Amino acid sequence: MLYLLIASFMWGSSFIATKMAYDMLDPSLVVLGRLILAAVVTLPITWSYFKNHNVISKVQLIKIIGLGLLTYPVTYLLQVTGLKLIPAVNAVTIIGMEPIIIVLVGLIFFREKTPLLVFILGIVAFIGVLLVVGKPEKASGNTALFGVSLVFTSTIVMAFWIRLSQKLLREIDVKIYTALTLQTGTVFGLPFMLFLVESWDIHYSFQGIGAIAYLGIGCSLVAAWCWNKGLENVSASVSGIFLAMEPVFGVITAILLLNETVNIQAFAGIVMVIGAATTCIFIPKKN
Repeated sequence: MLYLLIASFMWGSSFIATKMAYDMLDPSLVVLGRLILAAVVTLPITWSYFKNHNVISKVQLIKIIGLGLLTYPVTYLLQVTGLKLIPAVNAVTIIGMEPIIIVLVGLIFFREKTPLLVFILGIVAFIGVLLVVGKPEKASGNTALFGVSLVFTSTIVMAFWIRLSQKLLREIDVKIYTALTLQTGTVFGLPFMLFLVESWDIHYSFQGIGAIAYLGIGCSLVAAWCWNKGLENVSASVSGIFLAMEPVFGVITAILLLNETVNIQAFAGIVMVIGAATTCIFIPKKN
């Protein structure tokens, strides 16, 4: 479960890096830039894999392309577009529902029998996230409703690709799966990312360039590999608990790097989320 924890930390810290990158690039270009960087860095992995005469079936390739699209451009763009329309606190609160959404998707669409303890831990983690992010800001109107629906849809999409990728990871090595999904997701998602670009103005800065580099190498590549590696040993429902750690790590990073403070309510929420994730360690691993 250490791999899931590392991935959650990097995704949580991406909130700060993304904020820095937005000062230099349009949000859609930030998504495009981080994915292109991650895809290019992983090219030697796929080159070496196929050079050694390894083969991937057409069915597997189609699944990889589909999961690449869902995992990266679709999920990222839904969240980025939604964030433009609603306050960040509201978006983080919705994203904090991921543990519960993953369990519900498993019950409804995959007929997965989830232990009651995991479901309870998901609720505890969600309550903890609510305490961490505080009271959602008021947002009204059709535009806000559309933004909420986009971010909420991203949680459902994530719940699906987590379960579907877990099945494919039983057939394909984690390293090559991560590389191929990043590459195919970037190539086939390119038209969508370009279509959503609102401004092509680039305000270069070392901070912005560093943020893109961290988002691409750390939050897209390393975090994706760690997450896929972690899925080998735990169920999708249990992995969802660790997703609730994202806003917690985001707050901790903000405290360390931006000297922000945390109140007793947020501290209690952090304890609840960490407690739920820690409890998952003692849940028996799947066969």
